[in-house]
Amino acid sequence: MIKFVVFILVIIFISSVFSSVVYASVQDHNNDTKTPIKHVITIYFENHTFDNFFGIYPYDPYSLNENLIKNLSRPLNLLNSSILKNLTPVPANQYSTPDPVEGYTAYHIDWNNGKMNNFINGSGSQSMTYFTSSQLGLEWDLAEEYSIADNYFTPQMSESEPNNYYYIAGFSPAINDYGPPPTIPFSETIFGELNHYGISWNIYVGNESYQNNNFDDMQAYFPASEWADNSYHLKTWYDLIAEAHNNTLPAVSYVFSENNGGYSQGPPINVLKGELWLVYLINEIENSPVWNSTAIFITYDDPGGYYDQVPPPVIDGVQLGMRVLLIVVSPYAKEDYISNTLMTHTSLLAFIDYNWNMPALNKFVSYSNLPLDMFNFNLSYNNRTIVRPPLNFESEPGFPSNISLTMDPENITLNLSSSFPFLPQYPLNSLPYARFGSSNLNLSSISSVVYIKKDVSYIPIYYEQWYFLLLILFGVGLALLIIREEDRNVKR
Repeated sequence: MIKFVVFILVIIFISSVFSSVVYASVQDHNNDTKTPIKHVITIYFENHTFDNFFGIYPYDPYSLNENLIKNLSRPLNLLNSSILKNLTPVPANQYSTPDPVEGYTAYHIDWNNGKMNNFINGSGSQSMTYFTSSQLGLEWDLAEEYSIADNYFTPQMSESEPNNYYYIAGFSPAINDYGPPPTIPFSETIFGELNHYGISWNIYVGNESYQNNNFDDMQAYFPASEWADNSYHLKTWYDLIAEAHNNTLPAVSYVFSENNGGYSQGPPINVLKGELWLVYLINEIENSPVWNSTAIFITYDDPGGYYDQVPPPVIDGVQLGMRVLLIVVSPYAKEDYISNTLMTHTSLLAFIDYNWNMPALNKFVSYSNLPLDMFNFNLSYNNRTIVRPPLNFESEPGFPSNISLTMDPENITLNLSSSFPFLPQYPLNSLPYARFGSSNLNLSSISSVVYIKKDVSYIPIYYEQWYFLLLILFGVGLALLIIREEDRNVKR
């Protein structure tokens, strides 16, 4: 009898490692949105820090409109800092750098317990570079015309995998760039929560059959049978554009940039290629029926080993990773606005939950600040409207005429400084709001209810991570000792 009880206890111990999702009880749901936003589109790039892309924004030594640049809002950047002397600009005729050393270990060496002074020893000398308007004039235009965040960090001080988990599920069972496995229940992701509440969503990639498109790797994050039940949500960039123009775009769209064409901007990839792809995609959305109800969030999965000056903070006991870029493009996005709100990838999950009146996906999401200060939902511009009309960034001087989702700019030489700065849509001195701000509003301050009460993962018995094996071996060893002692007692 004692042996049987011990056996059951061991099974319970081991199964706790492979436990299932625990859901909060939920009330009747209202699919109306709290804001005028009916469509959220998140666009996911790879491997650049804020300082690597926007370290000297909006300074442009090539611009003929110096007066406008002087009046633009300036984020926390490298200008007027002695740090800038230790960094190297990417030459105007180049669009890439060698790939810095990446990884959990390298990033922690870079970080140096918050001193942010050891990048050469961690990620190498190639980490000490920054791009200018000559490569990124169009992305700088987006930042100028809409809203950017200069206090937005990756959830983990590591490579893609753990940050990807946070991006779709608000937690990670991995800390280094390994896996999957472990896998997570599909129901634990934002997609599972959207399914539960009957809110439409799709995932868009360059090619559904391509085997390395950001999300292709992420499909393996779920049990195969669970993804098979949802695989019809996987579509292409072309579908996204068609649905926008047909006014059939779902409520939530996750767009992954990586495909065999090299649009992800991850080093040593040509950043111009992804930039032109991004602007083309945004122009198509702005000139579609969904524009007036859309918010586009643009961010990067992890720092890629590039330098950034701001020590990442801790949220709810989680040490965040390096600072990356967040741009919000929307007819409701504030013009030339810098958000100082402390945010991370889960802030985007929190916005989706907030906007569609859902509980926070999990506890960490509930503590993640919302990007609401980047929007203007109430104050009229000087033409007495709140909704901003679309802009046409393809009208800029020197913009390629043959741009498409599959263009190849490898042989195109562009100095995009000629496109920056874009003329403001509204005079900056007439804007009805401040051009800097922050907010501490999160879902935990609104409600204590969370959707997933306990985040779990599936870890195969053959999984190589030693600490899980130690847990199992400890449980089995403890059981064997108890059984052995009980046998001794019987013999006595």
